[in-house]
Amino acid sequence: MSHQSSWSFTGLLAAQRMTKNLKEKRALKAGKKIEIVEPQAPSFASRPTEKIQVAAMKRIMESYLPERLGNVTYNPATVPSLVKEISEEVKGRVKLVLPARYKALCVVTLGERGQEDVTVVSRCLWDPHSDSYVAEVYENPSMFCVVAVYAVYCE
Repeated sequence: MSHQSSWSFTGLLAAQRMTKNLKEKRALKAGKKIEIVEPQAPSFASRPTEKIQVAAMKRIMESYLPERLGNVTYNPATVPSLVKEISEEVKGRVKLVLPARYKALCVVTLGERGQEDVTVVSRCLWDPHSDSYVAEVYENPSMFCVVAVYAVYCE
């Protein structure tokens, strides 16, 4: 039997916290101050040659959503296919303005507009120097639609 090592994200964070605490305790015992700096990407890591055009991505979504959803009414039976179509079309349009080696992830949330408030929140782990996102909200009298496009640089 072979044993594959498995790593959990929470385990890695706990290990990082423990090593930081050990370094600080060792520094206090030695009597000298050690400054722990933020980790940086290695110098040999590849960086994108072009920046993401966030404004162009935003304009694409601002023009597409009213055009596509302007006269659509909410129907629970057609929502799954509509969400899939919107996601594929937005992703296809955004890919045209993305630089090379970027991947696009499109998340669409569509719901019936009523008297309730809805909040859509997301959280990501990425490189803030090269990755970015754009989100757009569209509402008509019967529904709301939140579209978020994440652009991630792939080395």
